[in-house]
Amino acid sequence: MSDGDRCEVLVVGAGPTGLMAALLLRRQGIDVRIVDRAAEPTRESRAFGISARTLELFASLGLAETLLQRGVINTGMSFHVSGEAVGGLNFDHASAPDTPFRFILMLPQAETESVLLDALDDAWLDVEREVAVTGLTLRPDGVEVAALDATGSATTLHARYVIGADGAHSAVRHALNLRFEGAPYPQNFLLGDVAVDWPLEGDRFRVFVHADRIGLFFPLDGSGLARVMTTDLRADPDEHAAPDLTLAELQAAFAEASCLPVTLSRPQWLTRFRTHHRAVDRYRNGPVFVAGDAAHIHSPVGGQGMNTGLQDAANLAWKLVSVLRGGAPDALLDSYGAERLPVAQEVLRFTDRIFSAAAGQVGWRAWLRDALAPMLVGPASALDLVQERAFRRLAQIDSAYGPGPAVADLAKGPAPRPGERAPNAQLSRHRDLLDLLAGYRFHIVALSRRPLSPVEAGSLADALARLSGDRVATHLLARLTAGAHGAVERVERADLFDRYGLADDRAQALLLVRPDGVLAWRAESLDLTGCTAFLRRLGAFPR
Repeated sequence: MSDGDRCEVLVVGAGPTGLMAALLLRRQGIDVRIVDRAAEPTRESRAFGISARTLELFASLGLAETLLQRGVINTGMSFHVSGEAVGGLNFDHASAPDTPFRFILMLPQAETESVLLDALDDAWLDVEREVAVTGLTLRPDGVEVAALDATGSATTLHARYVIGADGAHSAVRHALNLRFEGAPYPQNFLLGDVAVDWPLEGDRFRVFVHADRIGLFFPLDGSGLARVMTTDLRADPDEHAAPDLTLAELQAAFAEASCLPVTLSRPQWLTRFRTHHRAVDRYRNGPVFVAGDAAHIHSPVGGQGMNTGLQDAANLAWKLVSVLRGGAPDALLDSYGAERLPVAQEVLRFTDRIFSAAAGQVGWRAWLRDALAPMLVGPASALDLVQERAFRRLAQIDSAYGPGPAVADLAKGPAPRPGERAPNAQLSRHRDLLDLLAGYRFHIVALSRRPLSPVEAGSLADALARLSGDRVATHLLARLTAGAHGAVERVERADLFDRYGLADDRAQALLLVRPDGVLAWRAESLDLTGCTAFLRRLGAFPR
């Protein structure tokens, strides 16, 4: 790099969030650069669970199958108290027909990053390594970024916008002086990616509690590799001053938590860590944004961290494209923080409650937890409603946004409503809606439960085609009075109509789905006037 380097968007940080943001921007033709202070990609399996909502995002980018080939499908979790199984979650029993991914995909972060890096390589974009951001200066025309390159020489980059996706110790967040409110949890933890020899099967996520200890088991590679975590009960809570974690120490601690004979071997990664719960007070300062761990960190309970960060990237990228290419107003960028900060705060509350109940108990409180858990968890596990709610919460498929620049203010009408995720539904034996909502772009979906005549179908298809372009795809999903029509996706099943609230046999609806899979606008007719106006407001058409 040399002084004066310029781009439209500079992404700082090449973890999953930064890589996703760079990929989405690059695929939309934005002049983007991505830098990272590390010399090479992550080798450890830091984050490991990919939720249904995130798999839907990867599916829209054509990457879900690659991830599925590399990962382990986990359909639930088992809870153990003092060595006895007391119940758990089985997502096969959860009613969630609106997503094709009714599981958590267990995949080391290094593998997820590898898939994203390959996609970036296909898009002719490389991560610029060993570039450390040291400061930001906001200018009328963008941001001046001070950095040190791989040789230690000072350099300056200029960008219209900057995305800080550089982790919990974010240099971008520090340069903006954003508050990062919260606190560390009192417990420290031991962690290892290891092979596990024990009496239990290694095919599912397991939670163990026993007295002051909690133990976690996550399958990562069948019987070959698992992540093991347990409480560190040393008197000194400073993990930085502690000696390096040994396999023997981890094995003894995990055996105590699980109350099982355990042998650990072939360690890939051993570490001590302390978890925090923190979030910024705002996601934007002028032309600079924060995302992922730079904006929010919390306990690893439920595998929410990486998924929340990837959804941050999906929310922000299309809005930057709309402003840079479609002439959308700057207020659209304000909706990024307005939409994502409440989600992050809710994730923090959710993970904090679970963490405190399971891992935050010591002494008599831990004894009481161990005594009551078998009586509560087992009966609750038998309820399908509990299974469904647990899955949907962990999958993040019910997160929704309120009205704003990117969501129409339509409080009444059938569900799903603007601001909610566009649910999947089956159209025919071989096709579903998720197949159509691909490419990370806007989708206009015209639905007609009332059968259309060939003339009606042709006229509507022509009107929709006039709105199609690089950033907008259109779909006519209907039943027909006769034969087939090349521009109509024939609906063979009622699932689609029922899921989108078209209960009447004559019902019709027009939907506008954002690139991040959120319903932006809806009407209970096939009149395109309002939809076209809202699309222009969102900068969907190139200037």
